[in-house]
Amino acid sequence: MRKNYLVGYDISDQKRLSKVAKVMSNFGTRIQYSFFHCFLSTRQKKQMREQLNKIINDKQDQILILPVTEKQLREIEFLGFRINIQIEGIIIV
Repeated sequence: MRKNYLVGYDISDQKRLSKVAKVMSNFGTRIQYSFFHCFLSTRQKKQMREQLNKIINDKQDQILILPVTEKQLREIEFLGFRINIQIEGIIIV
C-alpha cells in the first residue's frame, strides 16, 4: 500500500542540494523549489531515505518527511500560481 508524503528539505551546500533534488525528482513531484509530493510504498520510502542519507550532512542539513492523507492534500491552499498534484489517476488542482 502506498501513502502520500510531503518532503521538504533545507540543505546548506549547493552540491548536496543538487543531489538531493535529483533523488527527490525520482520519487515525487516538485511542489516548490525544495518541497515534493511523493506517493510511496514502504519499500520506496526506505529506498528514498537510504539515498538521501548518503548525501546529506546530518549536522548541517535537514529533510522533513511528512505523512499526509488524500483529504489533507485536497485541502492544500495555494497563494500565487498553482500546481497540480497527481495521485494514482486523481489530479488535485
